[in-house]
Amino acid sequence: MPNEWTKELKRMRALATGEKSSAFRTFIAKECGTPLTVRDARSQLYLLTTGALVGRPRLIAVDDAHAILMSLADLEGILLDLALAKVVEGLRGMPRRKVQNR
Repeated sequence: MPNEWTKELKRMRALATGEKSSAFRTFIAKECGTPLTVRDARSQLYLLTTGALVGRPRLIAVDDAHAILMSLADLEGILLDLALAKVVEGLRGMPRRKVQNR
């Protein structure tokens, strides 16, 4: 299952440092909708879980902070894609080292 967030995350990486956080929070709010209370999340746990498995994450408000419920496959795709991109960028920027025999 290809990750649908990849294009948007690549766009956000290109933004200035100060704009990244607000762009990410706006993107998450748009994708997840309004945060649910813990009580609502408990009553809708099955629906939230099946929604997360098909790529619809949700925000849950817990003690004045937000938690996100998403599928492991989406999280894995996001994290591994970012890590792989950083490794590839690092390899391209490194000059080749010349080794001489002694």
